[in-house]
Amino acid sequence: MQVVILSGGLGTRLKDLAVDQPKAMVPVLQRPFVEHQLRLLGAQHFTEVLMCIGHLGEQIESFVSNGAAFGMNVEYSKEDPSALLGTGGALLNAFPKLAPEFLLIYGDSYLPTDFRTMMQWSQCSGYAAVMSVYRNADRWDKSNTRVEGDHVSFYSKKAAPGECDHIDYGLSYFKKAVFEPYLEATLPLDLSIVQEDLCANGRLGAFKVKERFYEVGTIAGIDGLSAYLSERSH
Repeated sequence: MQVVILSGGLGTRLKDLAVDQPKAMVPVLQRPFVEHQLRLLGAQHFTEVLMCIGHLGEQIESFVSNGAAFGMNVEYSKEDPSALLGTGGALLNAFPKLAPEFLLIYGDSYLPTDFRTMMQWSQCSGYAAVMSVYRNADRWDKSNTRVEGDHVSFYSKKAAPGECDHIDYGLSYFKKAVFEPYLEATLPLDLSIVQEDLCANGRLGAFKVKERFYEVGTIAGIDGLSAYLSERSH
């Protein structure tokens, strides 16, 4: 199964720490974050990776290269850093390189969960798209999702406080065909638009995870992930 990593963002919340580097290259325990992310994938036997890069993406490509150092085959889809396409637009830009089905994660997320179980559930679910969800209750970030049975019944990045009790965990499954109707869409396009459309039509499956997520989008997030990884190494 191909894993697509969206690593093209500007990292605006890390201006004081990462002025000259993308979030994927932010040091976590003296190693670039992307190394931790790729080793997490490798430990679960995922070897085919497509990285969507933009802002300072040459640093990521220089460090990761073809992925051989991590036992992987890494390809790249590049966008103009001066005209970023949004998270959905990055996937449209990468469309020719997308596998018929793929997993998707974000370049600033560390997700200590079982990707393979999620993948297998998604393939058997009958849904063309599945969002992993975590019962967050606004603890780690603002909740944005409601779940009924095995599907997402409501999803909005602008959800009001108390309106939702789950959050998009940051691990999704897609069939490539989901994006075909958007190939002529106006860019930039946020992936949430695609997900909201799927949800509104009852076509977005929900896979519940129990492990909290970590991220390097903020200083506090980096500190939390560093503490978690340090504890795991002892």
